[in-house]
Amino acid sequence: MYGVDLDQANAALRAYVQAHGDRPWTAEQLAELARLRAQWTAAARAARVEIRPVAGPVRGAAVVTAAA
Repeated sequence: MYGVDLDQANAALRAYVQAHGDRPWTAEQLAELARLRAQWTAAARAARVEIRPVAGPVRGAAVVTAAA
């Protein structure tokens, strides 16, 4: 979607928020923040995550734990 990998998107989002500090957000700044969040979300969805095999039956919350 945006052609940015997860590390790049994460760095851009963190830098933008850190540079902003604790001042109130303007509408334009919030729009840029939303764009950066969307870029991060797209990169996160595109990232390949290796799932480790788990011995035994896996149900419910264990699926999330095993994938993390």
